[in-house]
Amino acid sequence: MENMEEKKSAVTEETTGVKAETKDKPKKKKRIWLRILLGVILTPVLLVLAAAIVLFIILYGRIATVTSADQVGHNLYKIHYQQDYFLDKALDAGIKTEEDLLQFINEEMFFGYGIDANIDKYACSGFLAKTDGGKYLTGRSFGLGGTDKLAVYSTPKKGYKSLSMVSLDMLGIGGEQGPEALSPEGRLAMLAAPYICMDGVNEKGVFAALMDVDTVEIHDDTERPELIVTLAVRLILDRAGSVDEAVELLRQYDIHTGHGWTQHIFITDATGDAAVVEWSRPKTWNTLKKSEMHVTRSKMCTNFHLYEFEGKTEGMCERFDAMSNALEGKSEITHEYAMDILESVYQYINEYTFTDWSVIYYQNDFTMDVATNKDFDTVYHLEPGDF
Repeated sequence: MENMEEKKSAVTEETTGVKAETKDKPKKKKRIWLRILLGVILTPVLLVLAAAIVLFIILYGRIATVTSADQVGHNLYKIHYQQDYFLDKALDAGIKTEEDLLQFINEEMFFGYGIDANIDKYACSGFLAKTDGGKYLTGRSFGLGGTDKLAVYSTPKKGYKSLSMVSLDMLGIGGEQGPEALSPEGRLAMLAAPYICMDGVNEKGVFAALMDVDTVEIHDDTERPELIVTLAVRLILDRAGSVDEAVELLRQYDIHTGHGWTQHIFITDATGDAAVVEWSRPKTWNTLKKSEMHVTRSKMCTNFHLYEFEGKTEGMCERFDAMSNALEGKSEITHEYAMDILESVYQYINEYTFTDWSVIYYQNDFTMDVATNKDFDTVYHLEPGDF
């Protein structure tokens, strides 16, 4: 009987075991299907998250830049430019005209979406002077006509940090037709600012400014790479540590000027060196298509070719004469006196055309003072920490 019970128990146990095993199979299948379902749901979520992270990394510089834009005062804005503006790529892009430059900006900064630009003629003045303690400043007035202006602090990975000024009208911002500066459209357009700067100084104390000259456009055509003068200012600010370095950089390129005129570049540095770089068409122009580059050592510049007059500049320009008379016999000047000089060369043609800004760059301190329009009683002091 005991044997029969044991056999019965064994059979029951065996049967129970089989039944238990049978009950476990659906649970395992359920777990497998749950994993598959989770995978189906989570995979696209993870892919979207990964894409969002990659997109954020790509756009971070742009986002950080446009969100840094702010108003400083009447018609004056500021921005900390943290996005890569692809200077090396621009230098290799064969940019010969302002239209070429605008197309490059649209493709690289705006993924092909176009912005309008208004790069027009401008009347300007500039001078270098020594201040107390052996430091140097460069004063500059820029005349286009009462538009909004932008102070730019650039911090490129491959280049010197710089402070510069941009006319927002040139980017199609402000005025009666354009979007407001701090609107979404205005902020996005500011991404083009590094390539449209009219003057600036870098952390090494090198200053560069573009000024019009009433002569025909220059368009070299040799084996050298192309460089439009608007882009030349950015090249100097990013790469030059002295006036001589700036001059040597410019010698390496075929130069292209724009908007129907030619331009020259006023360059100064923190050691007190200064030069005006100009280009002209020599007699061999029709055959060689190579301009002649002139480097004139001068601590002042306005809107006429200096190389033609060999220092005999009196009477050539009222603003040049005014700066020359103001600085004559002055071994050192104060920043207040420097702003007074800029006020003396302020221009007012009509309600639409007058001096946009008057700025003093302190080359040993890497700071700037800005007065907008004709409000010389209100001067805005800016340094990197303010951006």
